[in-house]
Amino acid sequence: MEFNDILQRMLERIPNRYDKRPGGVFYLLLAPVAWVLGQCFYVLNWAVSLLFPDTSEGEFLDLACSAFGVDREPATFAERRIICTDSSGEPMSVPLGARFGAAGMVYAIEEELELGNYRAVAQTSGSAGNIQIGDLLPIDGISGLGRAELGEILVAARDEETDTELRERFAQSVRETPYGGNIADYRQKVLAIDGVGAVAVFGAPALGPGQVGLVIADEQGEPAAQELITRVEKRIGVNGDGIAPIGHTVTVRTSTAKAVDIAAQLVLKSGASLEVVKPYAEKAIKGYIASIGFDEPTVFYARLVSAILTSHESILDVGIVTLGGGSANLALSKTFDSYQVAKAGEITVSEVV
Repeated sequence: MEFNDILQRMLERIPNRYDKRPGGVFYLLLAPVAWVLGQCFYVLNWAVSLLFPDTSEGEFLDLACSAFGVDREPATFAERRIICTDSSGEPMSVPLGARFGAAGMVYAIEEELELGNYRAVAQTSGSAGNIQIGDLLPIDGISGLGRAELGEILVAARDEETDTELRERFAQSVRETPYGGNIADYRQKVLAIDGVGAVAVFGAPALGPGQVGLVIADEQGEPAAQELITRVEKRIGVNGDGIAPIGHTVTVRTSTAKAVDIAAQLVLKSGASLEVVKPYAEKAIKGYIASIGFDEPTVFYARLVSAILTSHESILDVGIVTLGGGSANLALSKTFDSYQVAKAGEITVSEVV
């Protein structure tokens, strides 16, 4: 209830023989009270909204979801490969716990994978640990070190779950009932493992009785490294030795990136420059491909064209647009043996002559 509504209702309780016009005694006495009551109603409405996950936010959303057993996922720490060589370029050993840094990030050696190759963990949580830096500088003195290089991501990190992501996961947990090794149960348990960003679950119809297949991707939606696959296998168990139900034989694989080549001809406004417009079109194409979900089986031709047309005001129309070599929707394989996720391949943008 707002200020004007409250004030009007209060004035209606005053007999008409008294002056109730703005500026009158009763108006001036009741207006401040109505304003305070209006603020109280506002706060009460806001407080009620904090009780429900759909409308709550921040720490109140945490409380609303935790009552149903759904907690906000914290930021995780990236695990990266670090390659160490001596002054002659030969692989060399460095002590466990040695720290390297660059660009404000610090990585600590946790495990030797092979001579000169190490698994290192970022000392700062969040996706900042996923960035590619290149050469690293030793924070601790290491005799004989010639070069330390930050290699590929072994286990990608994620930022703390946002309010929107938490609401979506809460809604999914309410719609699905995890129970005794069903698809929802596997999905919930696998996504709870650090480093896993997506999973597809295959059961008896596809693989046979007692067989379960898991296809995973990392936190960035990229194919999972072997280290992450091994982590999932140890956690889930492949022969009843993990959290998977007894009698289930579990096989874990990674998704594969399907490079999608795209070529687009643009019709531009008179006087518009292709060199100016081209980066916007390329960004829109990459953005659409990146927006395709892990479990979506189709790259839609119409959505691609729409993304191009709305990428810059100077684009009037498109000429020939090819998606994977054709001018139609592109189907992605979503089987256990071949689970494809679309990634932008070669992008060619030109102008209709």
